[in-house]
Amino acid sequence: MRTRTIAVILTSAVGLGLLTGRFVLPGHSAPGRPSPTTGAAASSPGTPSPTPKPADGPVTYGSLLAADAFTKAGVARPIHVRDRFGDGRYANAASAGEKTLGQTLGGPGAHFRGFVTTENTDPEDPTLAVDIKGQVAREVAADAGTPTFAENYAERLLLEEVPCQTEPAGHWIYGPTHTIGVAPGITANWMGSYGGDLNTTGTAPRGKEPCGGIAVLRSGSHYGVLEVDSCLNTAAMTRIVRAAATRL
Repeated sequence: MRTRTIAVILTSAVGLGLLTGRFVLPGHSAPGRPSPTTGAAASSPGTPSPTPKPADGPVTYGSLLAADAFTKAGVARPIHVRDRFGDGRYANAASAGEKTLGQTLGGPGAHFRGFVTTENTDPEDPTLAVDIKGQVAREVAADAGTPTFAENYAERLLLEEVPCQTEPAGHWIYGPTHTIGVAPGITANWMGSYGGDLNTTGTAPRGKEPCGGIAVLRSGSHYGVLEVDSCLNTAAMTRIVRAAATRL
């Protein structure tokens, strides 16, 4: 009787273990690819990294990504950082329209940071390269005043990008939304970008890697948008977006 009971317990434990394993594995990871967990190097045994805390207070340029984040992600070209404060376009105009952040959400202004590989930038906005081939990425961030407002703003900014997940065949398109939870109050949602040659059905192709994309970030009372023009795949985008949300 005891032997039979032990066998039942072991069988149940194995079943629960399999269910647990299936639950915690990320749904979008490719087979055999390690699940990215952080944009930084792993900590030494016995010295776990402290849990990041949600932001509280004004945004500074120190809240934005540094150029080496993209170098570590595989961008080989020298990157120049261009900063400015104020208002302006904050995302892909095809999805968000020709609006400024102030027109969409209001507020006194935001921090803009462009990552470019050229000296030829827009005279009116040095965070934008004149030739898109010279643009690695662009980040925009601001303080909403409270975590509640920041969450609301982030949701509104994300919803603006959703229409670009469905486009006529042959048009560039965004893929499904990936959600990253860094810590309580620190989250990010991102969509990969796919060229029109991969859009044959009106939605993003399955089993294909993106070429950059866009992310909406939130940390405490801070919110932001990170648009990546450099052709980064899923693993690199996940690392970059997680790093941006953690730093914000």
